[in-house]
Amino acid sequence: MKTNKIYKITFFAPLVCLTLSVLSSCSSGDVKADLVVFSNIYTAENENNSEAKAFAVKDGKYIFVGNKEDAKKYIEEGKTEVIDKTDEGLIIPGCTEGHAHYFDGTGLSNQLIGCNQSYEEVLVTLENEFKNNHITQFVSFGWNTVSLMEKRAKGYNFADEIESKAPGIPVVLIDNAGHAAVCNKTALAKAGVSKENPYVRGGAVDLLKDGTPSGYVGDQAVFYLTDKAITRPLNDTQYRNACKYAQNELLRYGYTNALDAFTNMYDPTGLYEALKKMDEEKELKINVAECYNIKSFDSKIYKNKVDEVADIASKYSSKHCNPGYIKLFADGVVESGTGWISHSYTKYEPGKEHGNIIWEEPELDAIVTYANSKGLLIHTHSFGDAACTAMIDSYLNSNTINKKQFRNSLGHVRNIKTEDIVRCGENNISVAANLIWHYDYSDNDPAAKEVKDKVIANVGKDYYYAGYPMKSLVDKGVVVSSSTDAPAAMDIEGNILNVLEVATTGQAYNNDANPFNVGELLSIKEALKALTINGAWQLGLENERGSIKVGKYADFVILDTNFLNYEGAKLKTIHNAKILNTYFEGEKVYSAQI
Repeated sequence: MKTNKIYKITFFAPLVCLTLSVLSSCSSGDVKADLVVFSNIYTAENENNSEAKAFAVKDGKYIFVGNKEDAKKYIEEGKTEVIDKTDEGLIIPGCTEGHAHYFDGTGLSNQLIGCNQSYEEVLVTLENEFKNNHITQFVSFGWNTVSLMEKRAKGYNFADEIESKAPGIPVVLIDNAGHAAVCNKTALAKAGVSKENPYVRGGAVDLLKDGTPSGYVGDQAVFYLTDKAITRPLNDTQYRNACKYAQNELLRYGYTNALDAFTNMYDPTGLYEALKKMDEEKELKINVAECYNIKSFDSKIYKNKVDEVADIASKYSSKHCNPGYIKLFADGVVESGTGWISHSYTKYEPGKEHGNIIWEEPELDAIVTYANSKGLLIHTHSFGDAACTAMIDSYLNSNTINKKQFRNSLGHVRNIKTEDIVRCGENNISVAANLIWHYDYSDNDPAAKEVKDKVIANVGKDYYYAGYPMKSLVDKGVVVSSSTDAPAAMDIEGNILNVLEVATTGQAYNNDANPFNVGELLSIKEALKALTINGAWQLGLENERGSIKVGKYADFVILDTNFLNYEGAKLKTIHNAKILNTYFEGEKVYSAQI
């Protein structure tokens, strides 16, 4: 294993097979394959030569990529498995989810009680659990923020209502995007949030007319409540089951690599421990990069927190799990008026004309420098254009030697400025772009239209419609990976087929909304590159994964439809394709139930 101090490179096992920098295949001789596949193949390699018709796999790695006749030489009768889909469907490399919450979101919601219910439904669940099972705390997430906006605007007392359902125990109910929560009086008291002390650094605490907290909190105040009021909510078995469930979801969607963007929502090490044990027992069939979120209310002890992450990275690293990432929230979200933007919101709270600026810029500079010096990488939530500028400044202000070797990355980048796009391209700053968010809110859905109208009124029409660049990033040489942010944005499932359709058409198969910012749409191959080799690059895996090439691990996805040359209206049918199989290191790890 390499001794490079950068955890991203250290902990994902480097390529140890034959070095084949020039040849596209091995000479067959007496070498026979475990698996030979014939099909239409997109390799994600050289732009001018990115297709093949066959490949051969041995010991989990590609030993041949090329034409069908030459591939036949690697077949040993009775021993080599052959998948013959000549001129059928399409095979692509295993894909990368560049920023999502499958382990800390989808997986945990499968184990926690009351998740993904409406606010009214979760109150019933809470009351029943308190009366019948004598629970001592309650945490869930998944309710729709929009559904409570009217109550919130009228100064509703959530704290008292929730307290009445389960008096005396802390209750925190987090919304489906992770940027807002409602809680009871006991949780507020346990966290020390009160009429006398309502302030949380980087967060929002709504107050009633008499100055007492209403129970509605936003941004960093959400994490403050979970940190201070909630203890470890799951046992070891439940964390393990959460990881298994998340892994299965990713594999059925065509992903073999994923960056999990917030591992310590409820406790510091539960997911890390589960993932390492799964890997040791050969149950981890996906590469996972895990992000430890350092909260702004811990700004005075940021060095201690970075040291804690370095210890976690050292303790829990394994072949397929890289715990060497720190997640920072640079801002909130534009939709709620908490994204950090350069011009003023039309409607704003005094002192927050530009959104919820969670960190001061010198703090960002200091934490990036110290984290990189420890070999840790930074991945940020940067929604507004000002947040993107601040984070890029911090990446470039880092005092670390050889800064370009550190693939610090940005997530979301809504409305990122042209000059900042150029800086990303010139300085190896990758962007996990929201390829799946390029559809407009539907005007035929009253609730969606209400959100859209409020956002436009707050930020201006030009700013609204300039959101979420893709093509501009690609054209300026930025390494763009794909992010769905699931389950925070699950109105469209985050599988690779839906990502490809929205990224190329600006329309979603289950939504009648108009295309969004059409000048930023990608071609099929540009979108596939973001999903495959670019995603692998973001995670430091491009020398061993992300494309179909001799010497790399055989991670690939078998699709029933070849849409590689689709154009125009045909692109709107991509969602009709099916993911038949996902392979990881030559092993079939997902099969569709046809």
